Amino acid sequence: MSNPINFPLILMIILYGCSQKEAHQDPTIIVSGKIVNLESEEVTLFQHAEIASVKIDDEGNFKLKFEGDDGSRYSLSSGGTQLELYLSSGDSIYLTADGKDILSTFEFQGDHEKESKYLVEKAQNDKGLSDIKLLQNSKEEYFKIKDSLFTLSEANFKAFKMKEDIDPEFIIREEGYYYFEPLWYDLQYPTYYSLLTGTPKDSVDFPIDEVMAKIASIPLDQKQFLKVGSYTLLIETRISNLTIEILKSDKTLTSEDKARTLAIDSLLKDKSVNDYFVYTSIKSNMENRGPVYVKEAYEMFMKKNETPRYEKSLKKIMNKWERIGTGKDVPDFTFTDREGHQVKLSDLKGGLVYIDIWATWCGPCIAEHPYWDKLKLEYADKKVAFLTVSIDENKEAWEKMVNTKKMEGYQLYAKNARKSDFSQYFMVNSIPRFILLDENSKIIDPHAERPSGMIRESLGKHLTNIDSRSL
Repeated sequence: MSNPINFPLILMIILYGCSQKEAHQDPTIIVSGKIVNLESEEVTLFQHAEIASVKIDDEGNFKLKFEGDDGSRYSLSSGGTQLELYLSSGDSIYLTADGKDILSTFEFQGDHEKESKYLVEKAQNDKGLSDIKLLQNSKEEYFKIKDSLFTLSEANFKAFKMKEDIDPEFIIREEGYYYFEPLWYDLQYPTYYSLLTGTPKDSVDFPIDEVMAKIASIPLDQKQFLKVGSYTLLIETRISNLTIEILKSDKTLTSEDKARTLAIDSLLKDKSVNDYFVYTSIKSNMENRGPVYVKEAYEMFMKKNETPRYEKSLKKIMNKWERIGTGKDVPDFTFTDREGHQVKLSDLKGGLVYIDIWATWCGPCIAEHPYWDKLKLEYADKKVAFLTVSIDENKEAWEKMVNTKKMEGYQLYAKNARKSDFSQYFMVNSIPRFILLDENSKIIDPHAERPSGMIRESLGKHLTNIDSRSL
């Protein structure tokens, strides 16, 4: 595998970045436009997760403002159609389209309009690569089709990069995509072929050892590719594999987070690359589990971090969790039960409230149901209310499962699902999610243990506190 470093382009990036520095002092990015004949009421912007959303006015106008990073990709979604954008801090881009056929009528005007148009057209031209059926072909057919599709896609890119005034940082990231993406496909093939064809994974005919050898040869210091998804995913593969090896070799080490930290420090010697993977790990844990679970790692990282935007990002997440920390009051949210009656949190005051946030499509959520039912029986005569809150988009699917499985107790539905006030307030980024409140609707734990975990320890402790206060 040849070295992917492109020194002339890196020099161009440095010079281009210096020339753009003054223009990008303000991190605000504006995405606005007008989409006529659109049935959807909203336009939403994503980057891994939802960043911003706004309602479209009667004439189809919309405007989104958010703080962004230099040279980043975003997805603009509306009416079931998704458009890829490439934007930097300080950019402003304007979109016009007809909602009846957005992909054929869209036009961009503004910063990085060429790069964004290229990404939208690339997504349309490369539909064969995004079709999961590609991964259910035999090994020979898979390689034949995949190589043909990537060759054609890369030819389009080579023609595009010859145009004038294309961001050199965009060019080098696209080159990274064509270098690493085919290898990421190869790594995924055995798993998906097994799932799609029902073939036992260990019997799938594929040179996975060759793939792993190629992954092992990837340079780990290519910070110019940190925004190339396949590059970071391939490094994540090495980190995960080494984390498993560390846990197996050291039986005294029980924390996967600590083993992962050791793996990152062992593999990634370049500080920029090391910081990126430590940051993304802490950020993911903090968003999904809360700052309590990453306190030590967060404090250590903040002492050595040299990238201001990482610090700003983590502090922003930390501040969000502050409002739902232990001891904080909770608004008196209202839900709908299966009979259509309204139930308020205040109706349950006087005892602990253990909340399960779930959805019918969530496998891990369903897996917790037997443990939940068992826990309810154990604490039937205790001052604990067990409250399940569905964030299903499809209310009928929730009602059907509740009735079919004869799910008892407080079975409630949060209107607007993930965008409900309840979900937004508790920053529900992943499910299942469990929350424990005290007898006065104050937060005990915004990310409590699962029924299958150590929740009994917490329930017992706080039930004892309630009993002692009532004496």
